[in-house]
Amino acid sequence: MTETFDFLTSEVTQADLVAFANDRVNLKQEYVQRYRDQVSNLRNRLETYIAEHPDIGLAKLQMSGSLAKGTALSTINDVDVAMYVKSDGAPSELDKLLQWLVGRLRNTFPQISPENIYVDGPCVVISFSGTGIDVEVAPILYEGDKDWRGYLWDRTSHKKILTSIPLHLDFIRNRKEKQPTHFAQVIRLVKWWARQREEDTQGFTMRSFLAELIMAKLSDNGVQFDDYLTGLENFFVYIQRTGLKERISFSDNYSSTALPKQRISVVEIFDPVNPQNNVAENITDAARLQFVELADKALDTLGYARTCQTKGEAVECWQELMGSTFNV
Repeated sequence: MTETFDFLTSEVTQADLVAFANDRVNLKQEYVQRYRDQVSNLRNRLETYIAEHPDIGLAKLQMSGSLAKGTALSTINDVDVAMYVKSDGAPSELDKLLQWLVGRLRNTFPQISPENIYVDGPCVVISFSGTGIDVEVAPILYEGDKDWRGYLWDRTSHKKILTSIPLHLDFIRNRKEKQPTHFAQVIRLVKWWARQREEDTQGFTMRSFLAELIMAKLSDNGVQFDDYLTGLENFFVYIQRTGLKERISFSDNYSSTALPKQRISVVEIFDPVNPQNNVAENITDAARLQFVELADKALDTLGYARTCQTKGEAVECWQELMGSTFNV
């Protein structure tokens, strides 16, 4: 009897991808809770200290970044938080502000050794030896806006930009509510793919925020992410189809009329909170072309993986995409 093959059936299934994500990609729930509890303890202590010292100049501690959004990878080594600082009582220059903040945090958390609270880049780090995780505190100059808008120094460009952490979290939360589990999971898989490319492709880098915004645009356009292979393909197809030349923006917090009238950069992906902040402004044309080339290659690999007639061959394809730890 002649054996027939179904070329439309992938040897690596949705269940395999879910298992890989749970085993390798996703931050385990026990660590999620441990790190969240750590930030909650800091926030509670800070709120108590502020109540006792209302002139300290600090307003609020807010968890931000991938842990807050639910898109953290298993490789996370620090937790991002924002410290809202009352602008009328704090230095406006970053270097002076960071030293000022170090002093305030050392006074607020005397149980933490002073050497474990220090400046690193545009942030203040609080290092915890017990959990092995660092909390990176980014100061935001706050002037009392009801939506917690304030000025933050960007970690990549060190440029001072208007932002709102609560509005950013709401932006992601709204998309997650429409596609529970799957929206955040495909983002984590894209971020995992990007980590592999950063290791094996010279000069390539992709900001986590950029991946989230592209996926948010796809979600707004009606793309469903319940099938993870197809979800990844949709991400790469978008990069390939547009060449990253299509302007990306969102109407959650401002009208399209607030955006720059003329093109301002090679790649334009606008912050959903601030229409003047192009998240992709540092991407050169060479970097854009590299991104498109990598997306082309990823689509070819995924296409071949769909047609493999043995699981071993399909796994090898997925290892090209997701690294040598991929196994099912």
